[in-house]
Amino acid sequence: MTFLNPWALLLLPIALAPIWLKSHQGQMYSWLEIMPEDRLSDIINNVIKLFTAIILASIVIAIASPQGQDQKVQKVGKGAQTVMVIDRSVSMDHPFAGDSTSGRAAEIKSAAARRLITKFIDSRPDDMMGVVAFTNSALYGIKITTNRHAIHAAINAATSAGINQTNIGAGITQAVVLFDDIQSSGSRAIILLSDGAGKLSPKVKAKIQEQLTKKNLNLYWIVLREPDDISIFSKNEYEEGMAPAAIELDKFFKSLKIKYKAYEADNPTALQSAIQDIDAREKNIIQYSVTIPGHDYSRDLIILALVLSIFILIIKNFKVHAWNAA
Repeated sequence: MTFLNPWALLLLPIALAPIWLKSHQGQMYSWLEIMPEDRLSDIINNVIKLFTAIILASIVIAIASPQGQDQKVQKVGKGAQTVMVIDRSVSMDHPFAGDSTSGRAAEIKSAAARRLITKFIDSRPDDMMGVVAFTNSALYGIKITTNRHAIHAAINAATSAGINQTNIGAGITQAVVLFDDIQSSGSRAIILLSDGAGKLSPKVKAKIQEQLTKKNLNLYWIVLREPDDISIFSKNEYEEGMAPAAIELDKFFKSLKIKYKAYEADNPTALQSAIQDIDAREKNIIQYSVTIPGHDYSRDLIILALVLSIFILIIKNFKVHAWNAA
């Protein structure tokens, strides 16, 4: 057993106060010989002192927060170890390209991403997931974990407003780092969600190529298109170094010796379709250990103190009061 607040144990001597202190309750008599011996009252009085001491000790130990030993349990499921790399640039708060002839504003890209990614996470209970956001630099979200509450919180943070820069290279390299501290089991994938690309320096390209290949990571890129964006699947010919950044990045990813697939989404339905396709591709047998926190005894001690306090109140109501003289 361990204590989260061991300093609180220094207060334990307070529990002896009811035993040390003498009670001044009762009636005053000039001669005690006229009073019969009352063993029952003496026993009840000692019991009350003992219970009061236990109550004080329970409260002090509860403040110290005793915890049982953690346990590691091996689990086997069907899923993947996945890191979501999410663009947090200000353009993610723009609407999808949508249908320009509809006359209606499309859903905000960050809101749709948050909604559909959350649904994706909830549909894969066996997955281990991490989250990285990026703008001008990588923003750590959460390590690769099975804790769904932490993952949801990281997704909400990663899809909030950012600044007007897109450094995909920093986001990918940070995502790869998350795989360093976890044993490989089943599929391992990075899902990149962005509405832009940006230029990658030769140094960053070499680093990404080395890391993705060495760790045998799968890569999926979902491009969220805005109006007038050029498709990465365009057949247009460009001179060397003159192609749009998104097309250059797609070519770079294709040149890597890894499993890679790109998607384009100009509306929430297309985004949902892309996520569903990734869901179908990344379902293999996965084995991992889950740490189960030890039992928290603080609540048990507080309940014990409450029950004993109620018991003392009941006993106190049985006290016999002196008869007033007529």
